[in-house]
Amino acid sequence: MTAIALFDVLYCYERSGFVLSCPRLELRLGELTLITGPNGSGKTTLSKLMCGILRPKQGRISIFGRRADELSLGEIGSKVGYLFQNPSRQLFAPTVWQEMLFVQEILGQDPQPARARAEQLLARFRLADLKERRVYTLSRGEQQRLAICTMLMGGAEFFILDEPTAGLDRSHRTELYKLMDELLLEGKGLAVISHSRELASRWKCRQVRLREGQVLA
Repeated sequence: MTAIALFDVLYCYERSGFVLSCPRLELRLGELTLITGPNGSGKTTLSKLMCGILRPKQGRISIFGRRADELSLGEIGSKVGYLFQNPSRQLFAPTVWQEMLFVQEILGQDPQPARARAEQLLARFRLADLKERRVYTLSRGEQQRLAICTMLMGGAEFFILDEPTAGLDRSHRTELYKLMDELLLEGKGLAVISHSRELASRWKCRQVRLREGQVLA
């Protein structure tokens, strides 16, 4: 199933004049797509278009079959999760447990199912013993896993990971790779922005390369 599709998309930064052009790109559930290219080629711009943070000047983007321009950022976020290069930027609550229930409390949802789901996810991603830990004291790898947990709490089916291996040692990279494998086995979709040769060699996956704002393959 196609999760995200871009058709004749054009985005321009007026101040710098940088233009991103994407004639056609489709990203599917159950697949990992690696997004590569030199610094400044437009990788992060492309990823922000795919998750609704940026809106195209021209062209069309669809999210799970619906036009992105007809969806709010919250509606897109409930289907597409974006993991920042620095995950601490997207964690807002004081503790791990509060972070897991943050969105549900804002939306006024029934707390009992949310708590049960949070317990399940924390156990699955080896964070159960850190429930009362202050978020800012977590390691980078733990913050990544917590951020992905909160996306799953919100119902995300497709995940965009921005340079997820940056700053991780070998053991934390291995843990991240296992998590990515688990998500793919569940039928989730992944788009990973990375320069990592290790990551590229681990998965024989589709690659999308950017150069000077052009989506080449």
